[in-house]
Amino acid sequence: MRCGALTLLVLLTAGCAAPSVLPPLENPQHAWQVRQAQLLPLTTWNLVGRVALRSANDGGQASLRWEHTPVGQTIDLSGPLGRGLVRLQQDERGVRLQDGAQQVYTAENAEALLFNTTGWHIPLDGLNYWIRGVPVPGIPLRQELDDQGRLAVLWQSGWEVRFLAYTRFGDHDLPSRLTLLLPQAADSTPSTTSDPNRRSPVEARLIIERWTLLQ
Repeated sequence: MRCGALTLLVLLTAGCAAPSVLPPLENPQHAWQVRQAQLLPLTTWNLVGRVALRSANDGGQASLRWEHTPVGQTIDLSGPLGRGLVRLQQDERGVRLQDGAQQVYTAENAEALLFNTTGWHIPLDGLNYWIRGVPVPGIPLRQELDDQGRLAVLWQSGWEVRFLAYTRFGDHDLPSRLTLLLPQAADSTPSTTSDPNRRSPVEARLIIERWTLLQ
């Protein structure tokens, strides 16, 4: 397992250029307020990246493609834990998941459906905001900013989100490397199943390689 974890780390960090160092801003808090006002309205995107998940006794990785609009989203995970392609689609009619065996499952909640079919608890509701570098509005939080007025660490909904790198995509500095940590004491999965094969991750790593559409 230690070798597997090292392999995941190498694969996720390979090819990532070191971010340029910017001089500190005089007023990071003001910059943060401006960033939130710019980023919160962005609800349409198409991004490509990679994700790795690790629990106490398991781990896996997948390529990620995520298309999001105000009325729905499609998330493709290619190669998670040898399952082939998993496609999660959500719109006003509900949520639909198709796995690598072409089995189709439906539900009303995307997080719960993904957990019940793959065994992984990924905080999709939070990621809709964290992927843009902003917290979920209206939910208690603690946060630390960097000297550019960007989120460095966010504690929200039981998760610790570390923003390890930002990259300029179009007009915005957006997270390009994130780590999500879920302390086991705070592990609250969206299902009441007692199946021992369920694996709520204690760590999820995301690398965003490009945003091809953002508005």
